[in-house]
Amino acid sequence: MASGENPDQPRQPRNLQGLLKFAMEATKSEDAPHDAQLQPLDEERRRFLEEALKSLTVDVVQELEKSMNILLDSESDEEAKIEALETVTDFVEDIDTANDFFKVGGFVIIKPGLESSSAEVRSRTLRLIAALAQCNPFCQQHLLELTILPKLIELLADELSVAQDAVSAVSAMVRQYEPCAAAFIDIGGLESIMKCLHSNDEKLSTRSSFLMVSLSKEFAPVMDKFIKLNAIECVLTWIELSDRMLQTGLSVLATFAETKEGVQRCRADSNLKEKLDMIIELGSEKDDYWAPLDFAKTLLKLCYSGEQDGADR
Repeated sequence: MASGENPDQPRQPRNLQGLLKFAMEATKSEDAPHDAQLQPLDEERRRFLEEALKSLTVDVVQELEKSMNILLDSESDEEAKIEALETVTDFVEDIDTANDFFKVGGFVIIKPGLESSSAEVRSRTLRLIAALAQCNPFCQQHLLELTILPKLIELLADELSVAQDAVSAVSAMVRQYEPCAAAFIDIGGLESIMKCLHSNDEKLSTRSSFLMVSLSKEFAPVMDKFIKLNAIECVLTWIELSDRMLQTGLSVLATFAETKEGVQRCRADSNLKEKLDMIIELGSEKDDYWAPLDFAKTLLKLCYSGEQDGADR
C-alpha cells in the first residue's frame, strides 16, 4: 500500500461483488453491532449496483499493462512497485483476469520481482503468484513452465516475512496439480518444507504444516516421505497445553496416525497419551477448547484404542 493511503479506508472496488463489499465496509460503523454477511444479490439490488458500478469501471488490461510497465522500469522506486504489485494482485484474484494476465505477457514481471533486492517486493510477488495459482490449473501449468520453483525453495530460507509468503506461493502452485507437486518433490521441496516446520515462527510453521498435510492427503507416497523425514517427531514437540501450536500439531498428528507407521511413531513418545488425556480433561471444562478436544479424541482413538499398533492405510 502506498504510504499516503489510509489503511483503514476500503480499497476502491473493481467489480460488482467488490462494490458490495466496499459499501458494507464503508458503512459497517452505522450497522447494528454484529458481523456483516455478504448475501446473494436479488435482481433489484443487482441492477442498482450495476448502475453504480458504471462510474467505477476500469479498463482491466490497460491497468495491468500500466502496472507491468512500472514493474519493468528500472527507474521505478520501491513504493511504486509495491503499489503496482498490489493492483495486479487485486485484479488476478478473478480467475478469468488471472488467465488474461498471462495472455497479455504479464508473467514477465514474476522473475524480476522474485529477485528484487527489496524484501517487500519479493513478498508482494509471492502473493501475486499465490493469487494466480490458487485453484487455477491454467496458471499453475504456466507458472511451472516458468521454472520458478527452485527460486521459491530458495526464498523459503529468506527473512521471515518473505519465507511465509513463499510457503503460500508454493502451496498454491502444487496443491491439486500433480505435475507441479512432482517437480517440487524432485528438487527437494519436501526437505525444504521440513526446515520451515522446525522454525520458531508460528506463522511459518503453521503454513508449512498445512502444506505438508495437504500434500500428504493428495499423494500417499508424500506422507510416507514426510514420516521418514521425522515430521511426526518434530510436531510432537508442539503438544503442550500452553503452546499456541497445540491445535495445529494435533491436527497434523491425527492425519499421520491414519497409517501404521504414523501410529507407531506417535506411540514412541511415552508422554503423548498422558498429554492427550489432560487435553481431553481440560477440554471438557472449557467451551473454547472444542477443536483441540476433538483432535485429541481422534488421536487417542487412532493410537491407543485397544492398544493396537495401527492399521495399514
